[in-house]
Amino acid sequence: MTWEKLKTGSLLSVALLISSGPAIAANIPAIASKFPAINPTHIGLLTTIPSLFVVLAVLIGNRLESWIGKKNTILIGIGLVFIAGIFPVLKHDSFSLLFLSRCIFGLGIGLFNRLIIQMISDSYPNDSDKQATIIGLESSFEGLGGICLTLLVGQLLKINWYTSFLVYAIALPIFVAFFLFVPNDRSRIEDKKNEQEDTMSDGSSERRAYQLMNGFGLLLFIIVTIFINYNIEITPLILEKNIGNATIGSNMIAFIGAGAFIAGFSFGKLFKVLKGYILPVSLLLLGLFMYVATISHSILLTTFCSMVIGFSFRCIMPYLLHSFTQQTAKMARFGTTVVLIAYNIGATLSPYESLLFSYVLKTNSVQTLILANSILILLISIVGFGVVWSRESRKSPKKLA
Repeated sequence: MTWEKLKTGSLLSVALLISSGPAIAANIPAIASKFPAINPTHIGLLTTIPSLFVVLAVLIGNRLESWIGKKNTILIGIGLVFIAGIFPVLKHDSFSLLFLSRCIFGLGIGLFNRLIIQMISDSYPNDSDKQATIIGLESSFEGLGGICLTLLVGQLLKINWYTSFLVYAIALPIFVAFFLFVPNDRSRIEDKKNEQEDTMSDGSSERRAYQLMNGFGLLLFIIVTIFINYNIEITPLILEKNIGNATIGSNMIAFIGAGAFIAGFSFGKLFKVLKGYILPVSLLLLGLFMYVATISHSILLTTFCSMVIGFSFRCIMPYLLHSFTQQTAKMARFGTTVVLIAYNIGATLSPYESLLFSYVLKTNSVQTLILANSILILLISIVGFGVVWSRESRKSPKKLA
């Protein structure tokens, strides 16, 4: 194995940890039994509270990176995930400490989930297609880590609930591999030079880029809330239509993950073909197959729809991240920060999206709510096609397209 492959593999291995927070969801009933005096809602937060601290850490990471560099910041993050992740195995009699460990776990992930994208970009500075391919693979490794760790938690849970936290011991070999095979990021001299170049860039152009990135952040927030909500509501939808049971609904979520996994591996090739159109095409597929899922009376068809929904969503994230990393260092930091904050806030608030639509539409029908979401996504995709077509027709030289 060449040094280049070891470096790429070590970079991608970090992505295995990014979506590992919810892996302990199966522990919640056992933890609730262990702490009967604790409000069940607070116990449920053990799976979601890391997302809030990811947002905080993304903001902290910007300053920490400027002090010690990307590689060292990522290593600190991985170290926190390892220590906080396995802490419940050693000390599981205090819910307060358990809750605190999950908060620190989220901080750890937040320190590296933005920077890993930028290190991939830095590793292949002159090859946009290679960057797109590796960023797509990074997305697949995120999904793979979430799936594998969740399955492993289920097996360790047979011993006891706190032993299942040993899954986070995987962070240790990832830490070692990253330390040994990923070179230090560029020197502070280069960073300062780039910052000076960023400062000298055209002010109006920079303002437009900021506005575009904020717009993409808002768009992603809407898409994430709808996508995560579909994950939450797919089992109630199947039950409401009397075409399956809770087990089939659980399997459906796994097929969403499978579609997302396939998207990551194929993103590089799709990007070469579709370029800027990959975003509206992905939104079109997302909205269309979400609509088909609402009218489907076949488990096989609904399963296929779920795979396409997972596939299309996982084409959107790598596209945005890749587009932003093509900008100046300053703009790349801002863009990837916006994406990750929008994603995590959207994921955290997604359950409230159903409540909002239920209130507006005066219905509790899951089928109607998902149908409304699909129509909203389709409308956004139509606008997206118009925007990309307009930009392409003007043949703008801007990178962010």
